[in-house]
Amino acid sequence: MRHFATTILFSAMALAPTGCTSSSETASRDTMTTHVGRYDMPPAGLKRVRVGVPPFKIDRKVPQNNWNRNELARDAADQLTTLADRTDRFEVIERAQLDQLLKEQGLEGIVDPNELARPGRVRGVDYLFIGKITNMRVKAERSRSGAGILIVAWRDARTRITIECGVDLRLVNPTNGSVLISEFAEYKRTDSIRALGVNVLGLVGGSGAVDMRISEDSRGKILRLALDDCVRKMVQSGRLDRRLREKQQ
Repeated sequence: MRHFATTILFSAMALAPTGCTSSSETASRDTMTTHVGRYDMPPAGLKRVRVGVPPFKIDRKVPQNNWNRNELARDAADQLTTLADRTDRFEVIERAQLDQLLKEQGLEGIVDPNELARPGRVRGVDYLFIGKITNMRVKAERSRSGAGILIVAWRDARTRITIECGVDLRLVNPTNGSVLISEFAEYKRTDSIRALGVNVLGLVGGSGAVDMRISEDSRGKILRLALDDCVRKMVQSGRLDRRLREKQQ
């Protein structure tokens, strides 16, 4: 009966007006992404290298019921394509062009989601960004109503939620499979739905916390924040510039 009552309450909250702002309303000014894609300029004389960004691998630990894994893998690659270009260090090949290059050269199998399946020279590509999503969740802690029933007010823009996204990146030479540089990031932030600017579409369920379904734009935003953190580490550490310069001497 408790499970049935909880389910009914979820449905009622989804359909009935709450008197609060819809969860689709975002903050009037998005302060979370103001820094995204803004990186230090490369040192003088450093040449851009041509890179391809195939779809990411999705770790088995990422909840399978929460996401369309193919869409998530492609979205991550698209976000990284934009960020890599904004570093002014890479000439990024569009995914469709990369797929065509691999097909023309009979190298479709060169890119394994986890690692390079086999080394091979890809004409027109200096490096490949091999990425992996290690964590991806949007969740809210459950609270109790006066009747002791667990509820989540997901239509209330004031509800506090937590977004999490973990990514691993490797810049790989496809000729020999060597890794030029690798980095990871674990992005996590807890705030109200309104402050995070996330459009919540519904609930997925779970124990202890409730996972949320979000819009495609919100999914892209979370991926962008995590990947920006990862790329920023590569740039600010100086390792990326130093290793690119070593290869160009």
